[in-house]
Amino acid sequence: MKEPMLGRYRNSEFLQYMKDVLELVNRYDVATLQLTTQLNVLASITHQMETVFEQDQRNEITQELLDLDTKRGNVLRGAKLILEGCTYHSDVVIKNAAKKLLHNLHSYGTNIPRMNYQSETAVIDSMLAEWETEVTLSAALNLVPIATWISELKTVNSTFNDRYLARIKEVAENPIVSFYSLRTDGAAMYRALVSRLKAYMILGETATYQEIVNEIYELAKLYNQTVKMRAKY
Repeated sequence: MKEPMLGRYRNSEFLQYMKDVLELVNRYDVATLQLTTQLNVLASITHQMETVFEQDQRNEITQELLDLDTKRGNVLRGAKLILEGCTYHSDVVIKNAAKKLLHNLHSYGTNIPRMNYQSETAVIDSMLAEWETEVTLSAALNLVPIATWISELKTVNSTFNDRYLARIKEVAENPIVSFYSLRTDGAAMYRALVSRLKAYMILGETATYQEIVNEIYELAKLYNQTVKMRAKY
């Protein structure tokens, strides 16, 4: 029988493989084939994996944080556009002030909103602190019309950080079993099921066991092919 490359399956692939195996076997009379115990345990582990996988997808960032991150990115872009517009100002003092602030902004990165969440938070905090405390930058900031934008950027960045840390605390206080440990359990139970199928197949009591083994064999080939194709790129 073709062994599935379980260790090389991505979490989503591993989960779907187990679900597909369960579906294949459950098309037969599991009780008569004496596979009930193995199927029930594998089904339980697979259900847990599905729950944890969905939870992992949600834990990284919530919609509230996504909205806050989008907002601060837009505010930063808006402030930058105003500064860029001021570089065309007829007043040379204002023009130079805008150029100074833009130069400093660019020193923090060409696309701050594309940074990871905490890096973006830290960069914006550092930049705004420098604009307010460094003498020449502070003087330049007072010459361009972006006070309300800066105030809003400071507020939304602080709010994002507060909510992000609250989310981290929430996840830490409500730990769930890791997907990795469930993969280990799932792989062990899968092998136990296959071993039982092979044992009954050798006994030759019914051709059904051979049919199930063949179907699982074809399924494993398909999933393994995905892994092999991915390795080429």
